[in-house]
Amino acid sequence: MLLNYNEDKTIISYSEYPYLVYGRVSTEKDEQVSSIENQIDICRDWIEKNGYEWNEQSIVLDNGISGTILLDRVAMQLVLEKSRKREIKMVIFKSIHRLARDMKDALEIKEILLAHGVRLVTIEEGYDSLYEGKNDMKFEMFSMFAAQYPKTLSVSISGALAAKVRRGEHIGPIPFGYSTEEKKLIIYEEEAPTIRQIFRWYLHDGFGFKTITRLLNEEMIKGNVSKPRKKDKWQVTTVQRIIQNPTYAGIFVYNRYTKIKINGRKKQIQNPREKWIIYEDHHPAIISKQEWETANSKEVTNKKTKITAWNEFRGLLKCSECGSNMVIVQSFRKKQDGTRTEWKYLKCSAYRRGGKYGCVNHTPIRYEDFREFVLKKIQLKGRKIKLNFENNIQQQKQKEISSLDKQKNTIEQMNKDLIDLYLKDKLITKQEFQQKRNEYESEIKSLTDRIFLLSQEEEVKIDIESIQEAFKQLKKHDEDLHHAFSTLIDNIVVYPDGKLDFNYKFEL
Repeated sequence: MLLNYNEDKTIISYSEYPYLVYGRVSTEKDEQVSSIENQIDICRDWIEKNGYEWNEQSIVLDNGISGTILLDRVAMQLVLEKSRKREIKMVIFKSIHRLARDMKDALEIKEILLAHGVRLVTIEEGYDSLYEGKNDMKFEMFSMFAAQYPKTLSVSISGALAAKVRRGEHIGPIPFGYSTEEKKLIIYEEEAPTIRQIFRWYLHDGFGFKTITRLLNEEMIKGNVSKPRKKDKWQVTTVQRIIQNPTYAGIFVYNRYTKIKINGRKKQIQNPREKWIIYEDHHPAIISKQEWETANSKEVTNKKTKITAWNEFRGLLKCSECGSNMVIVQSFRKKQDGTRTEWKYLKCSAYRRGGKYGCVNHTPIRYEDFREFVLKKIQLKGRKIKLNFENNIQQQKQKEISSLDKQKNTIEQMNKDLIDLYLKDKLITKQEFQQKRNEYESEIKSLTDRIFLLSQEEEVKIDIESIQEAFKQLKKHDEDLHHAFSTLIDNIVVYPDGKLDFNYKFEL
């Protein structure tokens, strides 16, 4: 029949022609995660149309990993390892974008695969090394386009966003005090009075961020000001951002921030001021430009800025109640003779920002007393331990690898015993022997792959020498010990009654 013309077509079995289907997404966003299914579906369609048996076990994936960082792509390392061992004959990619977005990596992957007789197929570009040959220019050209794609896309998106701003449209989150109408900002009259009140307290009454935060929470309970959008209570940082935001004066600043990649992670940084594009009268203003400029002038900000006391435990002390950092607060008392007594003590940063609306007030712990106690505690701990540290993650990984090795050895032995069952004892038929042997060999390969993947993951090790050096540094009480504390302590949990829980970076 016309519709059944493929019925007699020979299908090449997976065991005869083993292959891998590689897929990758660079972020965990839903729309990109779903594209994995599309990649697999496209690859499966190509495989079946070209007369190969489809095997679900052939799929290897790198989820949430950028194509620009080859060493972090564990599944790709597995592809290359299997190629070197000549365990596969072909690798299929949806496109060169999935293979790599760095031209150097793409060419390196290609060379390794072809050098070990592995056929490379990228479906979207129509590239197949079986027909193109090793020295073709086609692959190099597509690799170059793939490397350029993220940059081109970024420029296109930036241009489109800039055009929207020029048309008076708003991009980004809608600020408190505003709503949108036809993609443009309009004043939200239910929240705008709260913005005006914040600037009034700051400029005319001379209140600081903490006082304004306390007043906002008090007035919110009375129903005189609006509730913040994302949290139940007002925070000091929220007030600070509102006062510093030129949006409330009708000004939109485009290209103020940019994202850069550091060690595979994206971080937002502020661009130099000469790169900013400022649009005045971009949308209705809630306060005047003069008010905003006065609030952010050096004369006003310098008057309200306080120098934070030095904290050798910064980032290490955690509040037991809310998980916020414990910070150092500096206070003083003047005597009648004019002399001034200063002291520092620990306080929950959430309570410091929002008072009772943020967290609870801890029993005051003087910084000097706390520092001395921590020093004695760590030094006592150091005398009890042997400096043969090993990271928990590494230990766990080694246990898992050891367990997998045992499973693999057991199955390999069972596979050997299978021959005796068939040849000597004749307890199973030839068909049962072949079926069982295929199962064992498939399981052995699966375990081998898992062991390889675990061994390829980045090892997190504690530097024994740095630990030893940190303990030595603790003896120098008069020096800044932040580095030593950070090396030895994971965190210290501080309870309201003054109780402390120590979590170290080393083990007994």
